[in-house]
Amino acid sequence: MKKYCLFGFLFFVIALVAVINYRTPFWQQDGGGWSIGYGESAVYPDKINADKNSIYSIEKLKAENDSTVFLADPFFVKEKDTFYLFFEHKKIKPNADIGLLTSTDGKNYQYRGTVLTQKFHLSYPQIFKYQDAFYMVPESKEANMVLLYKAHHFPFDWRICDTLIANVALVDPSIYLSDTLNILVATDYNKNMYLYQADSLFGKWKLHKKPIALIGTEARAGGRFFTDKKGLLLPVQNCSKGYGYGVSLYRFSFHGGTYKVKTEHPFYLKANENIAAFNAGMHQLDVQRLDSNQYYYVYDGNRLKSNSKHLNIRGPLKWSYLDLKNWILQK
Repeated sequence: MKKYCLFGFLFFVIALVAVINYRTPFWQQDGGGWSIGYGESAVYPDKINADKNSIYSIEKLKAENDSTVFLADPFFVKEKDTFYLFFEHKKIKPNADIGLLTSTDGKNYQYRGTVLTQKFHLSYPQIFKYQDAFYMVPESKEANMVLLYKAHHFPFDWRICDTLIANVALVDPSIYLSDTLNILVATDYNKNMYLYQADSLFGKWKLHKKPIALIGTEARAGGRFFTDKKGLLLPVQNCSKGYGYGVSLYRFSFHGGTYKVKTEHPFYLKANENIAAFNAGMHQLDVQRLDSNQYYYVYDGNRLKSNSKHLNIRGPLKWSYLDLKNWILQK
């Protein structure tokens, strides 16, 4: 009897390890530098064919600024006839800055230099227009707060104008503002995505009564909230096969003072072995409708350092536990 029990236990352990390894592999490849891609569509992009779009690569930016290590986290606005694309610009120094590319046709971009630098690391420069002024909510986790910047001479001269959330280190804050709903999501180091709400951009941002929206390998925003015919969507990073492997779309539905979150489109973007610049992963997306006949989008991806892999046991075990908690949370 003991022999059968032992056999059953071993079978269970082997099966569990196999499932974990299938979802979150123990052997993972190392990603290298990030580049930016962009494209457009006449209809809502149910699928993005990155292999048919243009890429602004590390090499192209390095030709303009030889200290370039990579460019990532693209967000854009179109003002009049110009596309302004803001991005994390990692150079040969400890902290990254916010850089700028501009284009008059959405196809050919020129590097305009650094628009924001601080003593702490900056990334994820979500740029938006609010009441005829331009604002930015970048990732400022090393400052231990979520900061709001305002452009005093757009697209340059960015200055801190408010602290939205104080005394907490959060990554990739994504904000959505409307006449009826003002929310912000951001993630801590334990892979918990928190949801904050306020009565306006300059109101008091506080945790929602249901504070945790997502937990685990898909709990970190990967771009701007945007709307389709059904409502509100958020790109969320998928890190099941390592950091920055893919982007899934999640549906946020608000009703009666609470909300629900569900997966709408798993792996909307992911590592693409046919694109050398994106064969390790993709982790950022900004989609906007410019008019009735044009959607424009920007995204990023990174390349493999090599074909070798490294063993990571603790990560997949922890991530699987958190994903189980997330599954329970969403029920």
